[in-house]
Amino acid sequence: MKRFKVIFKFLIKSEKKLAQINLLFIFIFLIIWDFINNKQFFNAMTIGMVLFGPATFLWFVGTVRAAALIVLVSIFEFMVLLIFVAEGFELGGVESTLKSIFWIPYLLMAGINGFWGLKIYSECRENRITRHNSK
Repeated sequence: MKRFKVIFKFLIKSEKKLAQINLLFIFIFLIIWDFINNKQFFNAMTIGMVLFGPATFLWFVGTVRAAALIVLVSIFEFMVLLIFVAEGFELGGVESTLKSIFWIPYLLMAGINGFWGLKIYSECRENRITRHNSK
């Protein structure tokens, strides 16, 4: 049990809120988004679970290493989704553009995860460097 507490030692309110935001995004927003676009349920949610499930778990863990891994995964997701959206706008007409708009919420969420992960990682790293220099 002590090891379990050590793993979740750095879990603070901001990481817990970010995990909740990711879960709300996956289970509420993506179902509504998919129903509005395709009149289907669970397609967008399953894609969201694959894309943002690991990030949600890492936000729940809340360690510095988890934040660094969130940054790496989110940057990769952001770049891949940015290519999807940019190619859709570049190659197609109106129909392709509407399909590209489907990916914009995923792109924004990957950007938000990457930004907050980088912010938390840089703050922890800065605190560690200042503590090391003060000794």
